Amino acid sequence: MPWTIIQEDEHGDAIQTLPQTLDYDEFDELNLPAFTLFHYINPYGDTVFNCLQIDDLVKDLEQFKRISNQKSVIEEIISLAKKCKNEVHTYIRFYGD
Repeated sequence: MPWTIIQEDEHGDAIQTLPQTLDYDEFDELNLPAFTLFHYINPYGDTVFNCLQIDDLVKDLEQFKRISNQKSVIEEIISLAKKCKNEVHTYIRFYGD
């Protein structure tokens, strides 16, 4: 099952949608308490991260990238997250199943 990752504005309108999805099957193998924010991502719902959470999200993504088979999509999410941090009133949303 995959997450669709979208950068949104304050109204929930899409600014950018990543062309690849992030498969959350690998999350079953993770020690989620070792991550700051990953244990909050809902695989069956939507999860939103704001600019104050981006640094922790990027740290979790970097840690996940070291053990994941989805390195290219994780790099895209990291780039989108950094873009979000530098733009006013934008968010990263993980759309679950």
